[in-house]
Amino acid sequence: MPTGRIKYYNLDKGFGFIAQDSSEEDVFLHSSAIKHADYEELRVGQRVKYNVVEGDKGLVAKNVEVLLTPTERRWLRQGKTIIPRGYSGFPSQNQDQVFDNEKPIPNDTADTKFNPSDTELKEDSHNESTTQSQTDKHKDTTVDVKEHSSRQLSFGDLYILKQINFETPMFFALYNNDHLPAVVLEMTLSGLTLNCNGKERIIQKTEVKYCYKDIDAENVIAILQYDEEIKDKQLQPIITQNDVYEIDNRIIREARKDGNSILITLREGEIFQGTVDWISPYEIKMVLKNGAKIVVFRHAICDFSLVDGEE
Repeated sequence: MPTGRIKYYNLDKGFGFIAQDSSEEDVFLHSSAIKHADYEELRVGQRVKYNVVEGDKGLVAKNVEVLLTPTERRWLRQGKTIIPRGYSGFPSQNQDQVFDNEKPIPNDTADTKFNPSDTELKEDSHNESTTQSQTDKHKDTTVDVKEHSSRQLSFGDLYILKQINFETPMFFALYNNDHLPAVVLEMTLSGLTLNCNGKERIIQKTEVKYCYKDIDAENVIAILQYDEEIKDKQLQPIITQNDVYEIDNRIIREARKDGNSILITLREGEIFQGTVDWISPYEIKMVLKNGAKIVVFRHAICDFSLVDGEE
């Protein structure tokens, strides 16, 4: 059966369109064609498989079946609401999401089509606390809400949630030069649940120096260099936020805006040079000189500079 993603869907009127994986021609979808199993509501970005027939006005989908991620299937078995009705997806400047620090973040947000490269990123300037009125406003649109544990989703969170939804093969660079191949199953604010060659493994985010997609692995390894002096120091992982190497976010934003390269050295000596794709309070996504893309966790950074030498 062909596969694709929901391009548009009007829940009230019960129709929409599927963007096909194998063709640029969209397929009309009516709610009557959906195979009602455990999961009935569709949203933009949801993966589906279906049959196609020729209708009077073009292609029409039949026997549409939603393709759930491992996390979504788990949440359904646990009776959780994973797709709140009317959820807008992307947290705007005045929209805060509330999550339990040690419970899964729902991956509804992963489906939002966003391009941080075309957006003036503001995560780093946001206050992470929310007012009580904002908290009350969004209690009904979250999963596993905990009243006193809240912060806005960063672009790093959205990036990982997107990989969960796409079941993207990735590598996570941990300390002791361990490059862990895995698919992310679940994320909390402090950790990740990974599928590592069929075995489930939970890691803390403080263990991760950087991550990248499997498709970039060859180019990441090819360009990887080390600062031997830093490497010999055998620096340990940062545990508390107070010990994280401070970088002026204005410098990163200006470098990104002007397309200038930055140079980052990690605590085990890895050196990465490239341009800035997006930034968050916790991560920096870089496009390296050979086109590979990596997400560097700020707690793993020990030195930062602009390539032109300006500190």
